[in-house]
Amino acid sequence: MRRLIIAVVALALVATAAPVFALNSGTDIIVPAAGRGAPWVTDLYVANPGDTEVLGFISWLVRGQANPDPQPNLISFTIAPGETAIYKDIIFEEFGLASAGGAFLVEASAPVIVNSRIYATDGTATFGQGFEGVPVSAATQSGGKATVVGLSYNDAFRTNVYATAGANGAITQFSLVDPSGSVIASASLTLGAYEPYLRRVDQLFSGVANFDDATLIAEISVGSGGSAVFGASKVDNESTDPTTLESDATAGGSASSNGTYQISIYDSAFFAAGGNIVIDEGVVTQINGTYFNWDKLEGGEAACTLQFLWGLGMSPTPLADFADGVTFSDSYTSTGSGVMEWTVTFTVENNMVISGTVAAEGSDFTDSAELGCNGTFPALVLMGGKTE
Repeated sequence: MRRLIIAVVALALVATAAPVFALNSGTDIIVPAAGRGAPWVTDLYVANPGDTEVLGFISWLVRGQANPDPQPNLISFTIAPGETAIYKDIIFEEFGLASAGGAFLVEASAPVIVNSRIYATDGTATFGQGFEGVPVSAATQSGGKATVVGLSYNDAFRTNVYATAGANGAITQFSLVDPSGSVIASASLTLGAYEPYLRRVDQLFSGVANFDDATLIAEISVGSGGSAVFGASKVDNESTDPTTLESDATAGGSASSNGTYQISIYDSAFFAAGGNIVIDEGVVTQINGTYFNWDKLEGGEAACTLQFLWGLGMSPTPLADFADGVTFSDSYTSTGSGVMEWTVTFTVENNMVISGTVAAEGSDFTDSAELGCNGTFPALVLMGGKTE
């Protein structure tokens, strides 16, 4: 019995990128909100979790303007392995600004962890809130969506919305949604390169009426190449105590769908074959993978014991076409076998994750050991993630 038509490649497991805002380390990190002005000050912490010395820079990003070249407003640092650099009242002590609002960009030669606290002093006591450093790779990307829950604007609370764009700016559509899922208000915002933004929610959504416990949804325009970090600050009107409301940790994506995606194809018992799909300039240029399908046996059809190297017969095809399914054939007649017709259907979410199905139809298999490869194969689940 012929077991393999073409040598089987190693099975690929899918590892999708899922940004998480819980103090992830990185070499390019945005602290999306900071400020100074009586009685408020900001402290910044930069930790080196690695085994080697880290060199880097901290840039001050001025709120309300693009900062395409942060170089004029930066300080340098050198941090030994395992140590943390602590910058008390950094906006005044390091940048010489008595009153300012903005954000920080931290760039390092190796991954660092960044955190901050903005606070006010009342006698010997302080009160304030923290803003975590978010790696640029974990920011919400073009075509992606960020969600912030718990916003209020009423007699008891007010809420400020903040955002800091990445190197290419960001064109963002905002929606404010009540707990029942109804849209209360909508707004749009365009930010330049590394531009920080902070406004009260009633300024972003002009004329919005009082509301309780709403959700903010921020969507960056598809194809814009932009990115940003979003969040909100909810303030108690009586005590002025603020609470940071961060965006959800799955809002990240990639600047475009281009790249190589590791894929797995699962049957009902979760046996998986693997490979990759390559997308370039919005076109699927390659599918390279292995395929076997034990579900055909379990469905009562004659078993197909072959494992196929598939995808060679596909011509470059626009990514958008795969949403409705793309059909092509691979011929194995040169090895004395038949032909497999594939129908591949998938979409790409947040420019990072592939999900879909692979259907197959076999024909012209004449070897007695391969007759089970003729006919319709049950569709299998296709999943994949971009390799970064």
